[in-house]
Amino acid sequence: MTILKQAKEFDLRDNTIECDISYRGGTLKIDVSDIFPNVDEPIMGAYQNYLGGGIAGSIVGAAMFDPSELSKPEQKAFEVLKNRIKLYFYDLNNGGGDEYMQKEVNSFKMNQSLPISGY
Repeated sequence: MTILKQAKEFDLRDNTIECDISYRGGTLKIDVSDIFPNVDEPIMGAYQNYLGGGIAGSIVGAAMFDPSELSKPEQKAFEVLKNRIKLYFYDLNNGGGDEYMQKEVNSFKMNQSLPISGY
C-alpha cells in the first residue's frame, strides 16, 4: 500500500492520544507513527482558538515534527492527513462556538474562512 493510500485510510479515532475539545475550541493529538515511522516525534494534530463573543476561529493543523524534512511522497501524505485531522476536529465539536456559529458558520469551509486568532 502506498503512503498516500495509508494516509487516506488511516484510522484517526483509534490513533487519538489526546482530545480536549469544546465549543471554545481546544486541541487534538494523533499518533501517526504507523505512517511516519522514521520521525522522532510522530504526532500530528489540530487546534482551534476561541475568538470571543461565542465565535471559534478556524481550525489549524499542526505537527510535532518538521514536514519539510519528509520525502515528497511523505509530504503529500502529510497534507492529506493534516486536512483529514482538521475535518475530524470540526466534526468532533460540530464547528465550535455558540448558537450563532452553529447557524451561520455551519460548514467546515465557512469555518476555515475565519481568522485563526483574535489577536
